[in-house]
Amino acid sequence: MRFVKFLAKHVSYTFAVAFITVMVGWILGIVGFFWGTSFIIISSEKLSTYLAQWLPLAVALPTLLHYVEFGLLMPLKVPAVFKPLRNINRAYEAELEIPAEDLPPVYGYFTDLPMFNMLAAVFNITLTAIIIIGFSFFEYRFRGGYSFAEFQALLKISFLTLLFTISLYGMSTYLITETLTNTERSELYNKIIRSGVRMKPRALIGIRIKFSFFVWLMVITLVAFAALIEKAGMLGEYNILVIGIYFIVSVFACILLMQITTHSILRILKDLIRVTRVIASGGTARYEVLSLEREFTAIEYALMEMAWEIDEYRRDAEGKVAQRTEELQEAMASLRGRDDQIQRQLDMASVIQRSILPGKIDDWNELKFAVRYLAMEKIGGDFYDVNLLKDDKIGIIIADVSGHGIPAALVTTMAKMSFGNTGTKFDSPKKIFQEVNQNILDHVKTQDYMTAFMLSIDEEYEVVYSNASHQKAILLRAESGSIELLDTNGLFIGAVEDARDTYDEKHTKLEYGDRIILYTDGIPEAINAERAEYTNARLEQMIVKNRHLPVEEYADSIINDVRRFIGNAQLVDDITILVVELVRDEAIDIIKRSKKLISSHQYNEAIALLEKGLALYPDNQKILYNLAKNYFRLNNYAKTIEIIQKYIDNDKMNKYAYYIGGAAFYQIAEYNRAVSLFEKAVELDQSFVNALFALGMSYKKKGDELNATKSFEKVVTIDPDNKMALFEIKSISGTL
Repeated sequence: MRFVKFLAKHVSYTFAVAFITVMVGWILGIVGFFWGTSFIIISSEKLSTYLAQWLPLAVALPTLLHYVEFGLLMPLKVPAVFKPLRNINRAYEAELEIPAEDLPPVYGYFTDLPMFNMLAAVFNITLTAIIIIGFSFFEYRFRGGYSFAEFQALLKISFLTLLFTISLYGMSTYLITETLTNTERSELYNKIIRSGVRMKPRALIGIRIKFSFFVWLMVITLVAFAALIEKAGMLGEYNILVIGIYFIVSVFACILLMQITTHSILRILKDLIRVTRVIASGGTARYEVLSLEREFTAIEYALMEMAWEIDEYRRDAEGKVAQRTEELQEAMASLRGRDDQIQRQLDMASVIQRSILPGKIDDWNELKFAVRYLAMEKIGGDFYDVNLLKDDKIGIIIADVSGHGIPAALVTTMAKMSFGNTGTKFDSPKKIFQEVNQNILDHVKTQDYMTAFMLSIDEEYEVVYSNASHQKAILLRAESGSIELLDTNGLFIGAVEDARDTYDEKHTKLEYGDRIILYTDGIPEAINAERAEYTNARLEQMIVKNRHLPVEEYADSIINDVRRFIGNAQLVDDITILVVELVRDEAIDIIKRSKKLISSHQYNEAIALLEKGLALYPDNQKILYNLAKNYFRLNNYAKTIEIIQKYIDNDKMNKYAYYIGGAAFYQIAEYNRAVSLFEKAVELDQSFVNALFALGMSYKKKGDELNATKSFEKVVTIDPDNKMALFEIKSISGTL
């Protein structure tokens, strides 16, 4: 292409195109000659002599004529012979910067150039054949160099060579000219389209003609090769060199023409794909390769029409937008106000949801807790809780609700209430899962469900656990530094009623220093910028690697490692981790021994032991709490109130402490103070049935039957079978 541009710059554009096609024509003329001689028996010696004498002149004259016609003499101020060629050269010299009204005709000249050059090539190759025939006649008639039979053979060779060469040279000229002129044709057409003129790309031939040419090429190649072999057999001499040259030249010519054609078609297809993508992305269509085949031009124009329709639709849309801008601005202002209101409500919902999740979990006996929670959105779907179960066991639950947003928040709230209420009836994770599954199926109709893992731990640190399709819990053994995966059978909670039959539970025991790690799938499934997952394997490595850290730092180290892994990527799910550690505590040993005394009804001895423990550990909240409960058992309400008030001064999040204090005030008939403490307990847990019932009884004692009835009705809402609350409601309403 650089050589073509060089010739176009220093001679003329049309000459540069003609020069390349004529050079290819010489090669193909040799192929045509081989084909022509394959069918005629004549002495190779005489034929070689004849060709050496007359062929150069016969070829040179038409070639020179072709070049002159196409602008060879332009450097000498002699333009191309034909007006379209002169217009093409002028446009090229002006770098296609021509007036808009001249664009369509000049585009037509460039489009017709492949056909024009092909016709010139056919004319000149025919002229070459006529000259050769004239020379052969002169040789036969006036110089007697050939016999009549030899003259006839030469005529036949010339005719066959002309026939074959016309098809080869003509089509190759067309194909090469089409390729060489593509850049200018495409640029002119793009300029026409940009000027606002809708014009279909011009086409010259169909794809069938190109493929038919190759079929014809293969047929005559095979037939000519067969004729050459037959000729060699008839002459009794096989000239391997001639056959080899024929084979190489024929194959080269076929490959050359096939390469030109396939390259042209592939370029068109790639450009069509590019233009389609540009249009689809809202860009302006611009062709880099413009076909001359009817089939492709139809597709190209169809794409242009599609682009125009899209542009018109866009302009119409923009016009409508402009007409309604003022209305939309008003609507947007209103929507922004509503959005602000919705965001405030979502913020409030987020605060409410976070409030039902314990931020810092108080120690229980010798168990210490650390929890970290990262929500993907304002309202997440992860849920965790720690509460007391039946028989003074502690229940630890972690769950992951399907989905996010308001529906997940509703399921989370329902789950907390259900787990809290069910925990007062059972200490078995399996039974609690069964009850909660049924509660959610009965009351939640959003098709949401949850995975969950629950632990039940008694005062001897015997652990019962159950898994409802959640991530396996990890038990880190302090003595060996090894991990155990805790898992059981169990389907999702709230998915199907039959899930109740799938839940199972297993047992283990904690030793001092052991840790249990509960987490949601947001950790192992966290994804970084390279779309790689954090994985359970990496989590287990971090759990073992950082086991020497205190429990709070330990939880932070895992979350920080997840953050480092994610980098700048966004969270794809909520992340929650809950760590439980068994730590030796001498004060807890005192409390345990006191409970053994209480179990054998040695209350005074238990109180004496706790008083000694309080003397050793005056700020120990657990001893204070247990001492207050034991004074309550002995009906020493004044002492109960004194101790529980000291406890509450340092811990305002224990609903049971408020409940015990309220019960003590109730027993000494100080109902106003009892109401105050019961209300505090209910604020911490609105589903605290015992506190709600006691609050109702306190209101009743005060004579406030309205608030008493409201409290009893809340009890019935949570526990419809609560006979005591139902009795009090009927008693107040007089329906007994």
